[in-house]
Amino acid sequence: MKLAPSLFAAALLTASIAQAADLKSGKASEPAAPEITQVPGEDIFGFTSGTDVGSPGDKGVALENDGAFGSRAGRYRVLTQKLELSRTFAENWSYAASAFGAWTSVKNDDFSRTAYGFDGLSMEMRHRVIERSATNPFALTLALEPRWGRIDTGTGLRSDSYSAEAKLQIDAPINDRLFWAMNLNFGSARSRDAIERTWSSDSESSVSSALAYAVVEDKVFIGAEARWQQAYAKAFFGALNGQALYFGPTMAVKAAPNVTINLVMLPQIAGKARGVGGPLDLDNFERANFRAKIVVGF
Repeated sequence: MKLAPSLFAAALLTASIAQAADLKSGKASEPAAPEITQVPGEDIFGFTSGTDVGSPGDKGVALENDGAFGSRAGRYRVLTQKLELSRTFAENWSYAASAFGAWTSVKNDDFSRTAYGFDGLSMEMRHRVIERSATNPFALTLALEPRWGRIDTGTGLRSDSYSAEAKLQIDAPINDRLFWAMNLNFGSARSRDAIERTWSSDSESSVSSALAYAVVEDKVFIGAEARWQQAYAKAFFGALNGQALYFGPTMAVKAAPNVTINLVMLPQIAGKARGVGGPLDLDNFERANFRAKIVVGF
């Protein structure tokens, strides 16, 4: 009967010695922190942006080709190119400086022009205000991008414009391979009419949501994106001139550890212009938008 107390005392002594050894070696007997599933930092959602701003010291260069075609009358094709240099300068803070070029090809009963030219500059500042955690799968980033433009993409003629776009970006992992993002954007602009040479103000807002699925883990993503856009008559809302809903497929390929290619095609599937009949808004928006973008990090 004296054997059990002796074994119990030996077990306690052994446990105490083991705990003391762990403390001496700096190993705390604490449970491991739960793993946090992250949304890939690359452009995987199409026009919709994720919340990642990189780590301090990260730099990147991106070439973005945004195309649009289709209007209510005549021929309308536009390709806007954006060359962007970005840098993460502090924890959760990044900026990007961009230069633009615009190719426009329009033709109707009264006007015809095909031209390419330099289309201004922009500077974007991004700040991730909510980080993902073990108890919160959502991250949130705010951004502001003021821009100077010098081409009216409706005509291809020289026309100065000054605008600023505020952006709210949210994303979250659904599981290890499926990811979701949503953007709420509002832009206000003042521009000079290319023909009348008079100044006017207008604004646009958009809500977009996208899903991306990793077909090949961390390398190939396919998904879908929906975007609802609204055009207003004044610098801060005012009368609603029109609205359009776009929906289409997206694809992202990580061609190398630091190179990502993003592709998206969004046709307009529903819309309404003020005072105009028909199932689409082809007065304020295009029949379809597409993007081909390559991002290189270093």
